[in-house]
Amino acid sequence: MGHDWEKQYEWRVTWPGEGHEDWSGYDGDIYIGRIMRDLTTHTHKNEFMWSGGAHGRDGFKTRIIMPHRGWEKEHWQAAKAVEDWYDRMREANGLLPRK
Repeated sequence: MGHDWEKQYEWRVTWPGEGHEDWSGYDGDIYIGRIMRDLTTHTHKNEFMWSGGAHGRDGFKTRIIMPHRGWEKEHWQAAKAVEDWYDRMREANGLLPRK
């Protein structure tokens, strides 16, 4: 997805065929989060919003780790933020990160 960083998880277009810059991340069948170009927020317009989404499932007993959402300038930075958040969630729940 970009620069020196290499994705560790699978990223799929959230709405295939719609033409949106919107992707959902997965660790196998576990939904880990989403990134999308923000076209509406005045202070972050055209940046990429990210949000982590794996809490409350598949052995995750720890409540959601904050921050679990934010904005980045590039799509790969937003994807990295989701993956980093997911790895922190895994570690907080006694699971090893996949990296």
